[in-house]
Amino acid sequence: MDHEPRHEFVSRLDKCKDHFLNILLCDANIRNASMTDEMKDRVDHGNDLQNDEEAEEEVTNKYRIHDPNVRWDKMEPKLGDVFESPAQLKFCVTNYAVNGGYQIYFQKSDNRRIVAICGKRHEDNKCSFRLYAAWMYNDRTFQVKAMNSEHLCSRVFKFGSIVTPEWIGRHYVRRAKQWAKELIEGKLNEHYARIWDYAQELLRSNPVSTCKVGVTNNPDDNNYFKRFYICFKALSVCWKIGCRKVIGLDGCFLKGQVKGELLTAIGRDANNQVFPIAWAVVDVENKDNWTWFLELLKDDLDLGTGVDLVVISDQHKVSSLIIIVYFNLIISIWL
Repeated sequence: MDHEPRHEFVSRLDKCKDHFLNILLCDANIRNASMTDEMKDRVDHGNDLQNDEEAEEEVTNKYRIHDPNVRWDKMEPKLGDVFESPAQLKFCVTNYAVNGGYQIYFQKSDNRRIVAICGKRHEDNKCSFRLYAAWMYNDRTFQVKAMNSEHLCSRVFKFGSIVTPEWIGRHYVRRAKQWAKELIEGKLNEHYARIWDYAQELLRSNPVSTCKVGVTNNPDDNNYFKRFYICFKALSVCWKIGCRKVIGLDGCFLKGQVKGELLTAIGRDANNQVFPIAWAVVDVENKDNWTWFLELLKDDLDLGTGVDLVVISDQHKVSSLIIIVYFNLIISIWL
């Protein structure tokens, strides 16, 4: 008697009249199918890790450095891009996902590596997008080592955990605050356009004071701010009659949206306290601006030949510059 093959026997059991036996066979088939899919995923994941390691050996650091000042909707990670930290890379990928409508999921995220895949990777319509970045110990940077930028999924409008309150605050709340501030106080370019009005108002409220405005004339027929000097008459008179013959000179950087440097001249009163004399806002600390500042200071304080005058300058920089300011007094300023 001929025996049927084993696979034929199993196929016949699938059509068995026993209802309970059919349920057991269906459960077994489902478990086998799920185990097969899981093994495929493990194989795919192992292949991805192997490809990442191979790509890490091939990619060099001769690539562009990410610019964090680019508009958020213009950010797009590229193969070989160099980032300062994992957080900066994740921020770039998040902006790229929100702008393009992609559901990005960070499969791995730590201080050594980042693996970003499409959130629809395990659905029926699998998307092939994948990004792998690792820490470069030699250059102390984070670099994209492998990337497949092709998206096969449709656009999404719910981003879930990608759009966090921090992301919303950075993109919208700050702009709303800046817009409200500009609405109340105006823009900086509008303020600088009225610098002469500001100087005239200072002279009106402080008669016989000194306010000087310096601008740069460019070929485009536009005047750009260069420097601004202020010395109130009350301060110069009080220094002459009630302060020691000591002047301290120093400069410091200005922080904010508009850069520059602040040049100051201070004295010591009878109580050995700091007494402001004059100050100036300049574009850069150099010989020309220091000479301009000291010439105006010399005229306001009537220093003459500088007899019995002590000048204190900072000595925090390496190189020194000797400036002779027209009253037979040699002032050493460290720049």
